[in-house]
Amino acid sequence: AELELGKSRRLRCILLVVPGSLKQIDVGERTACFGVELQAMEIFTLYSGAWTRISGSLKHVSVGPAGVWGVNANNYIYRLDNGDWVPVNGQLKQVDAGGTVSPAGVNMFDDIFCLQGGEGASWTNLPGKLKYYSCGLNSCWGVNSGNLIYIMKGVTSNTCAGSLKWEQVSGYLSMIEVSTDGKVYGVNSNGDMYESYSPPIPAGWRQVQFGQKVKHVSYDLGHLWVIGTDNSIMDCTE
Repeated sequence: AELELGKSRRLRCILLVVPGSLKQIDVGERTACFGVELQAMEIFTLYSGAWTRISGSLKHVSVGPAGVWGVNANNYIYRLDNGDWVPVNGQLKQVDAGGTVSPAGVNMFDDIFCLQGGEGASWTNLPGKLKYYSCGLNSCWGVNSGNLIYIMKGVTSNTCAGSLKWEQVSGYLSMIEVSTDGKVYGVNSNGDMYESYSPPIPAGWRQVQFGQKVKHVSYDLGHLWVIGTDNSIMDCTE
């Protein structure tokens, strides 16, 4: 089994199928929502119920307390500043803006980084290897190339690297996302969705019965955004 399940639940929410198709989506700071289109990697944000295209091209975008960040097809990093994408030193294949003030992410070699400090700061290299990394206000979670799940505790606005001691969490996921209120959602290699049912440190996971296979999920403030394996967009309001 992909995860050791203690429970499962059928999702009870108002499900809205949002027009369009995306390969990746992120919702964060005050339910701001950004996504990346599959083919041309165009960037969209949800404004007044409609998708609005933003200039530029990215393969991954993230929004949260650290701002709006993204990486392009060549792994170059950008930060959205007053409507313009400003290049930032370094290269990452995936970036996350969910930390208090510090973005974090992983590069093409699965090395893990976080950015402590403001303009001109350098990326801090964390120990270990992860293919996907996501941060909340007090901890960061990640999955490695074997889909094993890890948590880094002790993450603060002054210490983006946390305790530097990884703790393995039971189960297997291919991607994982932490919301600003500490809830944890993830998707396994079979396209099944899971949530931690005792955050911030899970005693286990439960499968979320969604009715179709998914490939990406993001949650914040009662909104669970889901990208199906067919790239369809769904907003589930609990």
